[in-house]
Amino acid sequence: THLCRYTRFSHFNAELPLAWFRSFNAVSGSNDHMYLKYSLSMFHDSEHSEEMHELIRELDLSIQAIVTDRHEFDSPSLISDAPEAEKQVASSQGKSELFRMKTVHDVFDHNGNKTGITLLDLDDHESDGTQKLVALAGPIINSLRYGKVLFVDELDARLHPLITRALIRMFSSPKRNPRNAQLIFATHDINLLDKDLFRRDQIWFAEKNRQGATKLYSLVEFRVRNDNSSLESDYIHGKFGAIPFLGDLNSKSEESEAVSGAE
Repeated sequence: THLCRYTRFSHFNAELPLAWFRSFNAVSGSNDHMYLKYSLSMFHDSEHSEEMHELIRELDLSIQAIVTDRHEFDSPSLISDAPEAEKQVASSQGKSELFRMKTVHDVFDHNGNKTGITLLDLDDHESDGTQKLVALAGPIINSLRYGKVLFVDELDARLHPLITRALIRMFSSPKRNPRNAQLIFATHDINLLDKDLFRRDQIWFAEKNRQGATKLYSLVEFRVRNDNSSLESDYIHGKFGAIPFLGDLNSKSEESEAVSGAE
Protein backbone atom coordinates (compact mmCIF):
# COMPACT_ATOMS: atom_id res chain seq x y z
CA THR A 1 0.00 0.00 0.00
CA HIS A 2 2.74 2.46 0.95
CA LEU A 3 4.74 1.60 -2.17
CA CYS A 4 1.74 2.27 -4.41
CA ARG A 5 1.07 5.56 -2.65
CA TYR A 6 4.66 6.68 -3.16
CA THR A 7 4.57 5.64 -6.80
CA ARG A 8 1.65 7.96 -7.53
CA PHE A 9 3.91 10.83 -6.47
CA SER A 10 6.79 9.46 -8.62
CA HIS A 11 8.90 8.72 -5.55
CA PHE A 12 12.18 7.46 -7.03
CA ASN A 13 13.07 5.18 -4.10
CA ALA A 14 9.76 3.35 -4.47
CA GLU A 15 10.17 2.77 -8.19
CA LEU A 16 13.23 0.53 -7.71
CA PRO A 17 11.59 -2.16 -5.55
CA LEU A 18 8.40 -2.00 -7.64
CA ALA A 19 10.40 -2.58 -10.81
CA TRP A 20 12.11 -5.54 -9.15
CA PHE A 21 8.78 -7.13 -8.19
CA ARG A 22 7.49 -6.60 -11.74
CA SER A 23 10.40 -8.69 -13.03
CA PHE A 24 9.11 -11.87 -11.36
CA ASN A 25 8.03 -15.00 -13.22
CA ALA A 26 6.53 -17.41 -10.67
CA VAL A 27 5.65 -20.92 -11.86
CA SER A 28 4.77 -24.26 -10.33
CA GLY A 29 6.99 -27.18 -11.24
CA SER A 30 4.32 -29.70 -10.24
CA ASN A 31 1.34 -28.02 -11.96
CA ASP A 32 3.11 -26.92 -15.10
CA HIS A 33 0.30 -27.48 -17.61
CA MET A 34 -1.09 -24.07 -16.73
CA TYR A 35 1.92 -22.53 -18.54
CA LEU A 36 1.66 -24.73 -21.62
CA LYS A 37 -0.46 -22.29 -23.61
CA TYR A 38 2.06 -19.50 -23.00
CA SER A 39 4.98 -21.68 -24.07
CA LEU A 40 3.18 -22.95 -27.17
CA SER A 41 2.43 -19.36 -28.18
CA MET A 42 6.18 -18.66 -28.00
CA PHE A 43 6.92 -21.72 -30.18
CA HIS A 44 4.35 -20.32 -32.62
CA ASP A 45 5.82 -16.80 -32.49
CA SER A 46 8.66 -16.25 -34.96
CA GLU A 47 10.39 -13.84 -32.55
CA HIS A 48 10.95 -16.54 -29.92
CA SER A 49 10.64 -19.77 -31.89
CA GLU A 50 14.35 -20.33 -32.57
CA GLU A 51 15.34 -19.85 -28.91
CA MET A 52 12.58 -22.21 -27.80
CA HIS A 53 13.63 -24.91 -30.28
CA GLU A 54 17.29 -24.51 -29.32
CA LEU A 55 16.45 -25.12 -25.66
CA ILE A 56 14.43 -28.26 -26.41
CA ARG A 57 17.18 -29.66 -28.66
CA GLU A 58 19.91 -28.95 -26.09
CA LEU A 59 18.02 -30.96 -23.47
CA ASP A 60 18.31 -34.13 -25.59
CA LEU A 61 14.60 -34.97 -25.76
CA SER A 62 14.92 -36.57 -29.24
CA ILE A 63 12.61 -33.83 -30.51
CA GLN A 64 13.80 -32.24 -33.73
CA ALA A 65 11.15 -29.53 -33.93
CA ILE A 66 7.81 -28.37 -32.56
CA VAL A 67 4.84 -27.85 -34.90
CA THR A 68 1.98 -25.68 -33.62
CA ASP A 69 -1.41 -24.67 -35.00
CA ARG A 70 -3.34 -21.75 -33.53
CA HIS A 71 -7.13 -21.59 -33.50
CA GLU A 72 -9.52 -19.17 -31.86
CA PHE A 73 -12.80 -20.44 -30.46
CA ASP A 74 -15.86 -18.77 -29.03
CA SER A 75 -16.94 -20.32 -25.76
CA PRO A 76 -20.04 -22.15 -27.14
CA SER A 77 -18.06 -23.67 -30.00
CA LEU A 78 -14.98 -24.70 -28.03
CA ILE A 79 -14.25 -28.24 -29.04
CA SER A 80 -15.09 -30.89 -26.47
CA ASP A 81 -11.61 -32.40 -26.21
CA ALA A 82 -9.84 -29.08 -25.56
CA PRO A 83 -7.68 -28.97 -22.41
CA GLU A 84 -9.60 -28.06 -19.28
CA ALA A 85 -7.50 -24.92 -18.77
CA GLU A 86 -8.53 -23.70 -22.24
CA LYS A 87 -12.21 -24.31 -21.45
CA GLN A 88 -11.95 -22.29 -18.24
CA VAL A 89 -10.36 -19.36 -20.09
CA ALA A 90 -13.03 -19.49 -22.78
CA SER A 91 -15.78 -19.62 -20.17
CA SER A 92 -14.47 -16.55 -18.36
CA GLN A 93 -13.45 -14.47 -21.38
CA GLY A 94 -15.97 -15.56 -24.00
CA LYS A 95 -13.30 -16.85 -26.36
CA SER A 96 -9.95 -18.58 -26.25
CA GLU A 97 -6.86 -19.29 -28.28
CA LEU A 98 -6.21 -22.97 -28.69
CA PHE A 99 -2.79 -24.27 -29.70
CA ARG A 100 -2.40 -27.77 -31.08
CA MET A 101 1.12 -29.08 -30.82
CA LYS A 102 3.01 -31.94 -32.46
CA THR A 103 6.57 -33.00 -31.75
CA VAL A 104 8.78 -33.98 -34.70
CA HIS A 105 10.91 -37.12 -34.28
CA ASP A 106 13.29 -38.88 -36.64
CA VAL A 107 12.39 -42.41 -37.82
CA PHE A 108 15.10 -45.07 -38.31
CA ASP A 109 15.16 -48.49 -39.94
CA HIS A 110 16.48 -51.66 -38.29
CA ASN A 111 20.02 -50.74 -39.38
CA GLY A 112 19.88 -47.40 -37.61
CA ASN A 113 19.56 -45.35 -40.80
CA LYS A 114 17.21 -42.38 -40.81
CA THR A 115 14.26 -43.00 -43.09
CA GLY A 116 12.02 -40.02 -42.37
CA ILE A 117 10.17 -38.19 -39.61
CA THR A 118 6.99 -38.71 -37.64
CA LEU A 119 4.68 -36.35 -35.78
CA LEU A 120 3.55 -37.21 -32.24
CA ASP A 121 0.92 -35.56 -30.09
CA LEU A 122 2.41 -33.87 -27.03
CA ASP A 123 -0.31 -34.90 -24.58
CA ASP A 124 -0.84 -38.45 -25.84
CA HIS A 125 2.67 -39.61 -26.76
CA GLU A 126 5.26 -37.63 -24.81
CA SER A 127 6.37 -38.38 -21.25
CA ASP A 128 5.35 -36.24 -18.27
CA GLY A 129 8.93 -34.96 -18.05
CA THR A 130 8.95 -33.86 -21.69
CA GLN A 131 5.56 -32.18 -21.28
CA LYS A 132 6.88 -30.32 -18.25
CA LEU A 133 9.97 -29.07 -20.10
CA VAL A 134 7.87 -27.84 -23.01
CA ALA A 135 5.54 -26.02 -20.59
CA LEU A 136 8.43 -24.41 -18.68
CA ALA A 137 10.40 -23.49 -21.81
CA GLY A 138 8.43 -20.26 -22.25
CA PRO A 139 9.00 -18.85 -18.74
CA ILE A 140 12.66 -19.92 -18.89
CA ILE A 141 13.37 -18.23 -22.24
CA ASN A 142 11.38 -15.13 -21.22
CA SER A 143 13.38 -14.82 -17.99
CA LEU A 144 16.74 -15.26 -19.72
CA ARG A 145 15.92 -12.87 -22.55
CA TYR A 146 14.67 -10.04 -20.33
CA GLY A 147 16.74 -10.59 -17.18
CA LYS A 148 13.82 -11.55 -14.95
CA VAL A 149 13.64 -13.45 -11.67
CA LEU A 150 12.15 -16.92 -12.19
CA PHE A 151 10.60 -18.66 -9.17
CA VAL A 152 9.91 -22.38 -9.64
CA ASP A 153 8.42 -24.59 -6.95
CA GLU A 154 9.48 -28.26 -7.25
CA LEU A 155 11.81 -27.59 -10.19
CA ASP A 156 13.13 -31.17 -10.20
CA ALA A 157 9.73 -32.91 -10.17
CA ARG A 158 9.48 -35.40 -13.08
CA LEU A 159 12.85 -34.33 -14.51
CA HIS A 160 16.02 -36.36 -14.91
CA PRO A 161 18.68 -35.07 -12.44
CA LEU A 162 21.05 -34.17 -15.28
CA ILE A 163 18.37 -32.09 -16.98
CA THR A 164 17.71 -30.24 -13.74
CA ARG A 165 21.41 -29.47 -13.44
CA ALA A 166 21.55 -28.32 -17.08
CA LEU A 167 18.72 -25.83 -16.47
CA ILE A 168 20.52 -24.49 -13.40
CA ARG A 169 23.78 -24.10 -15.32
CA MET A 170 22.01 -22.06 -17.99
CA PHE A 171 21.31 -19.36 -15.41
CA SER A 172 24.93 -19.51 -14.20
CA SER A 173 26.36 -19.11 -17.70
CA PRO A 174 27.35 -15.55 -18.73
CA LYS A 175 26.87 -16.62 -22.36
CA ARG A 176 23.34 -17.99 -21.92
CA ASN A 177 22.34 -15.44 -19.29
CA PRO A 178 23.90 -12.10 -20.32
CA ARG A 179 21.13 -10.07 -18.64
CA ASN A 180 21.70 -11.70 -15.23
CA ALA A 181 18.33 -13.41 -14.90
CA GLN A 182 17.93 -15.18 -11.56
CA LEU A 183 16.54 -18.65 -10.84
CA ILE A 184 15.07 -19.31 -7.39
CA PHE A 185 13.62 -22.76 -6.84
CA ALA A 186 12.52 -25.20 -4.16
CA THR A 187 13.70 -28.81 -4.31
CA HIS A 188 14.01 -32.01 -2.30
CA ASP A 189 16.89 -33.34 -4.44
CA ILE A 190 19.92 -33.48 -2.14
CA ASN A 191 22.16 -34.22 -5.15
CA LEU A 192 21.88 -30.52 -5.90
CA LEU A 193 23.84 -29.74 -2.73
CA ASP A 194 26.83 -29.26 -4.99
CA LYS A 195 29.53 -26.61 -4.67
CA ASP A 196 30.15 -26.84 -8.40
CA LEU A 197 26.60 -25.58 -8.95
CA PHE A 198 26.16 -23.10 -6.11
CA ARG A 199 28.06 -20.90 -3.74
CA ARG A 200 27.30 -21.50 -0.06
CA ASP A 201 25.28 -18.28 0.14
CA GLN A 202 23.03 -19.53 -2.67
CA ILE A 203 21.86 -22.60 -0.73
CA TRP A 204 19.07 -21.98 1.76
CA PHE A 205 17.14 -24.36 4.00
CA ALA A 206 13.49 -24.15 5.01
CA GLU A 207 12.56 -25.59 8.40
CA LYS A 208 9.20 -25.59 10.19
CA ASN A 209 8.97 -25.06 13.94
CA ARG A 210 6.42 -26.69 16.23
CA GLN A 211 3.88 -24.00 15.42
CA GLY A 212 4.19 -24.68 11.70
CA ALA A 213 6.02 -21.44 10.87
CA THR A 214 8.85 -21.74 8.34
CA LYS A 215 12.33 -20.38 8.98
CA LEU A 216 14.81 -19.74 6.17
CA TYR A 217 18.56 -19.83 6.77
CA SER A 218 21.68 -20.12 4.64
CA LEU A 219 24.41 -22.74 4.38
CA VAL A 220 26.82 -19.88 5.11
CA GLU A 221 25.84 -20.21 8.78
CA PHE A 222 27.54 -23.63 8.99
CA ARG A 223 31.14 -24.75 8.78
CA VAL A 224 31.40 -27.39 6.08
CA ARG A 225 34.10 -29.42 4.38
CA ASN A 226 35.07 -28.88 0.77
CA ASP A 227 33.73 -32.11 -0.76
CA ASN A 228 30.16 -32.39 -2.04
CA SER A 229 29.58 -35.82 -0.52
CA SER A 230 29.93 -34.34 2.94
CA LEU A 231 27.15 -31.82 2.20
CA GLU A 232 24.69 -34.59 1.33
CA SER A 233 25.76 -36.75 4.28
CA ASP A 234 25.69 -33.88 6.77
CA TYR A 235 22.25 -32.85 5.58
CA ILE A 236 20.80 -36.37 5.80
CA HIS A 237 22.22 -36.72 9.32
CA GLY A 238 20.56 -33.49 10.41
CA LYS A 239 23.58 -31.21 10.72
CA PHE A 240 21.80 -28.42 8.86
CA GLY A 241 18.29 -29.15 10.12
CA ALA A 242 15.37 -28.80 7.68
CA ILE A 243 14.68 -32.54 7.62
CA PRO A 244 11.57 -34.45 8.73
CA PHE A 245 11.86 -36.33 12.01
CA LEU A 246 10.00 -39.55 11.35
CA GLY A 247 8.67 -41.93 13.94
CA ASP A 248 9.44 -45.65 13.92
CA LEU A 249 7.10 -46.68 11.12
CA ASN A 250 8.17 -50.32 11.39
CA SER A 251 7.18 -50.55 15.05
CA LYS A 252 3.71 -49.16 14.24
CA SER A 253 3.30 -51.75 11.51
CA GLU A 254 4.45 -54.55 13.80
CA GLU A 255 2.08 -53.33 16.52
CA SER A 256 -0.86 -53.37 14.11
CA GLU A 257 0.01 -56.87 12.96
CA ALA A 258 0.18 -58.04 16.58
CA VAL A 259 -3.24 -56.60 17.30
CA SER A 260 -4.70 -58.23 14.17
CA GLY A 261 -3.16 -61.54 15.14
CA ALA A 262 -4.61 -61.33 18.64
CA GLU A 263 -8.07 -60.76 17.20
